[in-house]
Amino acid sequence: MFVDQMRVHILSTSNYISYFFFYPLLVNKRRLAELNIYVNYYDNLSDKLYDCDVLLLDSKHFSTLWGNRDYVLSLLQEIKYKCRKLIWLDSTASTGSTHFQVLPIVDKYLKKQLLKDLSLYTRVFYGARIYTDYYKNHYNLPNEEVAQVDPIDKKYINKLYLSWNLVFGPYSVNKRITNLVKLTPWFLKKRLNFTYQVARNPTKAERSNPVCFRGSDKYTNKVLAFQRIKIIEMLRNRGVDTTSVKFKDYINELENTKIAISPFGAGELCYRDFEIFLTGALLLKPSLDHLVTWPDIFIEGKTYVSTKWDLSDFEEKVNCLLQNDDLVKQISLEAHERYVSLFKDKAQEDFCYRFIELIS
Repeated sequence: MFVDQMRVHILSTSNYISYFFFYPLLVNKRRLAELNIYVNYYDNLSDKLYDCDVLLLDSKHFSTLWGNRDYVLSLLQEIKYKCRKLIWLDSTASTGSTHFQVLPIVDKYLKKQLLKDLSLYTRVFYGARIYTDYYKNHYNLPNEEVAQVDPIDKKYINKLYLSWNLVFGPYSVNKRITNLVKLTPWFLKKRLNFTYQVARNPTKAERSNPVCFRGSDKYTNKVLAFQRIKIIEMLRNRGVDTTSVKFKDYINELENTKIAISPFGAGELCYRDFEIFLTGALLLKPSLDHLVTWPDIFIEGKTYVSTKWDLSDFEEKVNCLLQNDDLVKQISLEAHERYVSLFKDKAQEDFCYRFIELIS
């Protein structure tokens, strides 16, 4: 693939999610330059920001501003007037947490996971998520103060595009280094050299810990926490300790675990999923059949095992897996190998080509 020279500017912020999301661009800086794509990052609005062919806006940059919606939309109108092409990067956690109010202004809207049926975005879901709406109605939960988002106007559906998920983040990099670099302003980040260090060995002969989950059920409302509350309750009945531990201890635990649970939280996908792939445990999580994401490493029965959203089959799935070590090893090894393959040259080239298609 050869394209005319393209200058791509990104307005972001020093946010953990943003750092993980843009990490593959940082790693592939030289490869993109060889393809005539030059990426530059900014923490704030400036005249230099607009001197580009494509301007990408990280939604995290605007997170604290939405209290004054009119101001944000007015600001976006000004930005649009000053640039050639404007793309919104929705880096929110779930398929349903959206900013469709920007669609009349931007040229494209990229999101790292989308509902498989895009027409569902014309509906209003309780709690702004299809799964919180499910729990509210399935269990007749009381009304709470929950997040709300605008449904999409059908005429803008063709502006929706699938970007990439957080699989390309620096999960194998030392946590202290990651925490330090994530706080570094983007004008300094872009001067550093980034790489992947995928070296975890999933082939440990014996994993003595049957099941693990480390996570919280403390959310702003019960409907968002509901799935986790139910899972934690079932795990504690099994004698599984779900309280938080130091990150190093958590990774060591995963490397010694057969089945690792990863429920939904603010979104369907999270760092935990990829940490499980990295360490070679088997990923067990609620079904993802309702969404599409890229790279699609979540393949039911091959790279992960799903449970129903009502968790009626949760105990049965766990017991069945614990009685079938060969199946657990087969699925977890397949997941790890597919995960590792994403960091090889061919896969990174594919990422660069996909990025070029998305911004072209």
